[in-house]
Order: sequence, then C-alpha cells, then structure tokens
Amino acid sequence: MLKDLFFPVTGASTDDATLAIAEQIADAYRARLIISVPVAVPEAVAAPWGFAPGPVLAQVLEEVEIRATKRAEELRRRMANSKIASDVRMDRTRLFDAPEALTLQARYADLSVIAKPRGDDASIAHAFFNAFLFESGRPVMVVPANIASCRFDRLLLAWKPTREATRAIHDALALFSPREVEVLVVDPEIGDLGHGDEPGADIAAHLAERGLNVRVTRRPSGTMSVATTVRLHAAERGADLIVAGGYGHSRMREWVLGGATRDLIESLELPVLFSH
Repeated sequence: MLKDLFFPVTGASTDDATLAIAEQIADAYRARLIISVPVAVPEAVAAPWGFAPGPVLAQVLEEVEIRATKRAEELRRRMANSKIASDVRMDRTRLFDAPEALTLQARYADLSVIAKPRGDDASIAHAFFNAFLFESGRPVMVVPANIASCRFDRLLLAWKPTREATRAIHDALALFSPREVEVLVVDPEIGDLGHGDEPGADIAAHLAERGLNVRVTRRPSGTMSVATTVRLHAAERGADLIVAGGYGHSRMREWVLGGATRDLIESLELPVLFSH
C-alpha cells in the first residue's frame, strides 16, 4: 500500500494545483507527503585564488536560495493546516539541473506525482517526467488539473506484453490494492511474437489469481492514435486511473519518449501511472 508520496516543486504555474491533488491522494491512502523545494548550489569555476563561484553567479545563487527558502516556508505554513503527515524540505541541486538531481530523492518514496505538461510549462513538466520515469526507479503519476477521485479502485491497464507494462500494473496493484482491472489491448497482434493467441488473456488470468475482478477488451485504434483510444476508452468505462508502461530510448544523454507515451501525457484527462 502507498506509504509515502513525493512531490517536486518545479516552479511551474501548475505546482499549487498539483500539490493539492498529491495532498488528496496522500489523505486517501493515509500516506506521508514529501515536498521537495530545489535550491541550486554554487558551481566551482577557476579564479586567481583557486576555485570559487564567479561573483555574478554567486549573487544569482544567493537570490535563488532566498526564493527557495521563502517558498519552503510558505509550504510549511500551508501543510501545518493539513491533516496529513508531511515533510517540506529543501534539496540541493546543480544550477539548471533540478529534475535530474531530484530523482535521487524520488528513489526514497513509493510514488512521485507531477503535472500534465501544458502551455508555457510543458517543457518543465517534460523534463521532470523524463528524469523521474527513467532515472528514479519508481513509478510516476501524471495528473491533470482536476481529478474526480483520489482513490484508485478501477484501473485501466493499457496492455502490451512488455517489461514496462508488466512493472506498471504490479506497481499499481502494490500501491493501491484496486478492486477492478480492465486489460485494454489496442490493435492486438495475435501470435507468439505478439500478444499471444488470445491477446490480454494471460495477464488477465494472472491478475484474476489475486482475487481481482478482471475483464479483457480488445479494440482497434482505427483512425485515432493509440493514446486517444486508451484515453477515450478509460472515460467510457469510468476508470479512476490509467496504468501504462513508459517507453523511450537514450540519445546524446537525453531521453526521447515513444510516441504513445508522449501523446498520453499531453492529452490525458485522468491520472496515469507510468513505470519503466
């Protein structure tokens, strides 16, 4: 069961709304909410007297730390009025590298919660999502601005017979102990090298052994993308949470998301739990 939830303060305009959702999830599962405010540390640069931050950079970093301290104090006052257990802390990062640095802290929690990429904040959300998904070793939940339920009893599994999807559904089961799981197979590939002779049947049988109410749906995407098909089906079924594998590959030290993963996080209307 979910015990601790990690929320990184990204500096995006969506932070407060996303924090409110993380707080509601923590309350629903009686979990502790860990809130991390990143603060940059000086980078050493060559100087006549040795290695030290340049004077201009040092002033910038001092202002950054003042703002971070103020933000942390604001959050502590806010959480003092909350009924959930929480920990607001400042975590040191390299300048301009908060997403990568905070992945270390995300490893010490069951789940991280970040906002859906949107508007001017999309690049920030993508940076945190990519770093957390591929580097934290923990599942990541991406949430829209508002969600109907903070308890996840009805899951929709966007199933592919891959390591990522397998890990995602088992992460979700361990965290939320749901009642129902619908296995959705979009554009199934029948055969040994695809989804098997009965796409979705094997994972459904495995989940049913846990006492879950499981159903399998096979659906063509038609003229829609896979992500749109998953999203619309989840809405039709009244799912609380979409569960999916997060796919990507490395190139030049950057993570490039697979098309379906990127489409899903950018168009989601329900929370989505991703694992890699």
